[in-house]
Amino acid sequence: MNGEPMTPRYGTVEKKIHKIVDTLGVNYMFKNWAQANNDIDHVDGPTVIYILPPSGELDFHFTSVKDYPQSQIAFVASTEFDFEGEENDNIIEQMKRLCIRFVVELNKSGLFEPIEGRLRYRVLYDHFDQNVTGIVITPPLIEEEGVIVCDEEYRTDDNIQKDEE
Repeated sequence: MNGEPMTPRYGTVEKKIHKIVDTLGVNYMFKNWAQANNDIDHVDGPTVIYILPPSGELDFHFTSVKDYPQSQIAFVASTEFDFEGEENDNIIEQMKRLCIRFVVELNKSGLFEPIEGRLRYRVLYDHFDQNVTGIVITPPLIEEEGVIVCDEEYRTDDNIQKDEE
């Protein structure tokens, strides 16, 4: 606080994720699974899909509200399926590397609490109508700053106490 006013970082979780993906130089989608299945046909190159969260939690504090969506983020690329699986294995490894880059940028952004430790992923193979391979993660996205619901950084009681001094 150091006498400087706190600068709230407004924005939805989706906008924050989009901002992070923009630093990676890849395609981005914010869709539900059905919409992504339809639109993935029109995308070339690696794509990050922030799946529309089905639910989540709102964490209320005195001056802010933080959103904790149940997030799924997919990292996918087009493929030609072969019976040996070598090409798909290579794409899965590339998408894991893209996921790593995403998590590194997310941690550097300061928009969310850093992700550390194990992060489970699931392989997407034959999930879409389009030949797409990749991985999906369900990261714990915990906002560092939520939506500010109070213009003042201090409570009314603190203000009264300062005025009396």
